[in-house]
Amino acid sequence: MNKHIGIAMIPFLAGCTEIPNDTILEHAFYSAAQSSKANTILTVDNFAKVSGYKKYDQYIAEVSYDIRFIQNQENHEVNTKTHDSGLGLHALSMEYGHYKAGDMSSNQQQVIFIKTSNGWKVKA
Repeated sequence: MNKHIGIAMIPFLAGCTEIPNDTILEHAFYSAAQSSKANTILTVDNFAKVSGYKKYDQYIAEVSYDIRFIQNQENHEVNTKTHDSGLGLHALSMEYGHYKAGDMSSNQQQVIFIKTSNGWKVKA
C-alpha cells in the first residue's frame, strides 16, 4: 500500500518543483516588453537565459537581451507619468542618455518570474 501512495505523490511533487523552460521565460519576457509603454520607443530582441534558479514560488533568471530604439529621444516626452511605466521611459533616458532611432544596446540583468494562473509572468 505504501508503494501506491508514493507513486501517487509523484505528480504532486513534480508540480512543486516546476521550473519554466527557456521558451516560456522568453515568451513572458517579450510579453512584458510588449505590454510596457516603452514598446513605442524600443524593441527587445535576442533574449537568452544565462542562468536561473527557483526560489520559493518564483524563478530568478539572469537574462541577456538587446534593445533597439525605434524612435529618437526627442520624439517623446519623458515626464512623471511615464516614470513608473513598464520598462520606464524615464529610466531609459537616465540609463541611455540621448538615444536615436537605430541605436542598440546589449543588456544583462536579473529578472524575477512569478507563476500565475495564466502561466509565468515577469514580476513588476
